[in-house]
Amino acid sequence: MAGSISMKALQRADQALGLLACTLLQPLKLLREREIEAPARKVLAIKFWGIGSVQLLTPAIATLRRRHPFAEITFLTLEGNREFAERLDVFERVLTLDVARAGWLRVALRIQRLLRELRDEQFDVVYDFEFFTRFSSVVSLLSRAPRRHGFESPRVWRGAFHNHTSVFNRYWHVARNFRALAGGEDGRNLTSSDVKPLFFDERDEARAVTLLERHGIGEQYVYVVLNPNAGELSLERRWPAAQFIELAQRFLTAEKWCVVLIGSAAEREYVERIAARVAHPRCVNIAGELEPAELSALFARAAVIVTNDSGPMHIAAAIGAPTLGLFGPETPVMYGPLGLRARALYRPTHCSPCINVHHNKLASCIYGEAQCLTAITVDEVHSAAHALALGLELELDTRPQRDRASDRTDPRTS
Repeated sequence: MAGSISMKALQRADQALGLLACTLLQPLKLLREREIEAPARKVLAIKFWGIGSVQLLTPAIATLRRRHPFAEITFLTLEGNREFAERLDVFERVLTLDVARAGWLRVALRIQRLLRELRDEQFDVVYDFEFFTRFSSVVSLLSRAPRRHGFESPRVWRGAFHNHTSVFNRYWHVARNFRALAGGEDGRNLTSSDVKPLFFDERDEARAVTLLERHGIGEQYVYVVLNPNAGELSLERRWPAAQFIELAQRFLTAEKWCVVLIGSAAEREYVERIAARVAHPRCVNIAGELEPAELSALFARAAVIVTNDSGPMHIAAAIGAPTLGLFGPETPVMYGPLGLRARALYRPTHCSPCINVHHNKLASCIYGEAQCLTAITVDEVHSAAHALALGLELELDTRPQRDRASDRTDPRTS
């Protein structure tokens, strides 16, 4: 069986092969489909990468509902996001592309079938919510939809296949950029009330409770959820494993809470190494053992969730769980968790943020190890997380360590 293609390889292919495809497909722009002023019957929304981005897309989909009240909205994403997208219950249909467990030839055949299916659907309008991938731009064109919306940037050429464009504002939250592309910009920032959470039912909750009990954590125990992962696209967003280990030990001894470590099935080995070093019977690794709605149920019962900038952070924040997101190479200005009880902890160095959507979120740390993350101490994470768990209001100081240290200087000795 052919092995899976890594996300890094897909990114490189998008840059190289995508550039070639955009060049070769330029003549198709001359065969423009006639735009019809009649209300759209079929709308296609595209967002392949990032389950957190799919969660943050919900305000934009609400905008599309208002903008196209008579339309069926179909969502196109990767197969790994299917269940999450379906359980959000904001789309009539979900179409997927499976790039897992397949080599390049099989993926190429799957893309060919997908494009044929999209043409047969005869979509009236496409909204490409990918940031600056060339692949989604090509898919928009080859769908043959007469109206195609997408982000534009003078720094990234995507073939100019979108005939309706929106400038991506890097000083706005990503969810607001999504909403603007959908035509819903109204001059205000988004809040937690704009984001639709991933709801869970009694069965999801029962499965989550049963799983914890199987690991020795009964309903009488208080637990904290730790997510030491950050997805395959940008591993540089991970707070150091050693600090997660120390944080887990702090909760186990200071609060006597249980610690639940989460992650995807692909991240289980990394999480297991952390659990092994914590080496405590009340610290369990359930990475890869919960479906998205069950994960929501787990978050809803947790005292607090401490997580790297990642999809689970946005899921937890959206359902209103106390959530502390750790940031470094990426900025919470764009990706901060949107939730009533969600906070971001950010200690930017002079070079942070270094991850940029214009470069497919490829990090370029000049130190080799993200000092913006190592600067976040276990003491302050533990203190902030404990305050969130107790329902205390937090005003997190996001200045670098050197600036905060000056607050402690006695003016009489300076």
